[in-house]
Amino acid sequence: MSEYLIEKSKYIFSGELKVPGDKSISHRAVILSTFNKDMTKITNLLLSDDVKSTMYAVGSIGVMFAENNGKIFTRGTGIREYLESPETIDCGNSGTTARLLTGLLSGQNFKSVLDGDKSLRLRPMDRVKEPLEKIGANISTNNGNMPITINPSKINGGNIKITSPSAQVKSAVILAGLTGDSELNIELEIETRNHTEIMLNNFTENIKINGNKVLITPDPKIINDTIDVPNDPSSAAFFIIGALLNVNSHLILSQVCINPSRVKFIDILKEMGGDISFENKGILSGEPVADIIVKSSSLKGININKNDIPKLIDEIPVIALAMSLAQGGSKIEGLNELRFKESDRITSIVSQLSILGANIKNIGDDIEISGVEEFKGGLCDSFNDHRIAMMIAIASTRCKNDVKISNYNCVDISYPNFFESFTKFKKD
Repeated sequence: MSEYLIEKSKYIFSGELKVPGDKSISHRAVILSTFNKDMTKITNLLLSDDVKSTMYAVGSIGVMFAENNGKIFTRGTGIREYLESPETIDCGNSGTTARLLTGLLSGQNFKSVLDGDKSLRLRPMDRVKEPLEKIGANISTNNGNMPITINPSKINGGNIKITSPSAQVKSAVILAGLTGDSELNIELEIETRNHTEIMLNNFTENIKINGNKVLITPDPKIINDTIDVPNDPSSAAFFIIGALLNVNSHLILSQVCINPSRVKFIDILKEMGGDISFENKGILSGEPVADIIVKSSSLKGININKNDIPKLIDEIPVIALAMSLAQGGSKIEGLNELRFKESDRITSIVSQLSILGANIKNIGDDIEISGVEEFKGGLCDSFNDHRIAMMIAIASTRCKNDVKISNYNCVDISYPNFFESFTKFKKD
């Protein structure tokens, strides 16, 4: 078991920091680049374990990659000319890889089998299987889990309503629709991350968006050969909260994606009293970006209702940390979706913050918190969940004693250089 020791020290989160490329957008950049039979250039691609899983997966069906001067070049096959993988496709720990590829491969003329590691095998896959079957896919799972067998099938056009609060499910249906026999109208009941729609609109002519309705035309027509990946707001969130919680901090995070479906957590932190602002706004491959300026602040507790959870799904661990050190009480409602991440994040958040000294409890799918002035420290476990490991690290900056994190290497899933970035703010 690997352990990372964080000795008691003072931390000031000041200066400039460039967090890695966005994980969600990087997955989609890799997948959409496979549509292009010519070369696609991807800049700032996040080369984390999860994104590498997507690269290895599409590599097994005929896609080629090269790297030059920090840029990734992809030569795709076209969406109807992938090659049948001779082996089971390994998705590693990546739910995004598994669910998006299930959509992409469901309309192919060959059989595919997707599998993953022990953690991924526990995550539900019927949520993506069921809507895909409504448009003609032929998919079987292992009692709702991996491995997934995708049999040759014909994807139908027509109409489908997506009721899941998951952007991965929506994206899987969009990708399947691109392999279909006619136009597919998708109605979205719940607003979720829209990176697939933005990138598809920027890269092809095969999508039309009208409010909560998306029209997909099969057979992508490529109109752009470059995809620029902005920096990841979910990775930035940990350092934003580190800066808010530690006095004399003044942090600038450069060129971060500020897509409204991704920065709801900043609205929440501002409501709690956080001093956060945007500067140098721009657009990068269709995505809004900005420098985020953060200054240390005195936070107060608030309540978050279940309707906001789909826009906060990756930031809940570190938001719970902020609430644990805020003045007064807080409550986060409707967290059932967190039970199906890399760990059962409700249990992981409550247990590990409790070890550190937070006044936090779990009631059903809700979390209730009463703020404390500081934590005590202790031995914590990441549960092999990258966001729990990073939450514990940021929490350690407000502990009276040392903190140890077991299984800390899981940060490589989304932020391979996290601890290198983290230690820059240590003041001896």
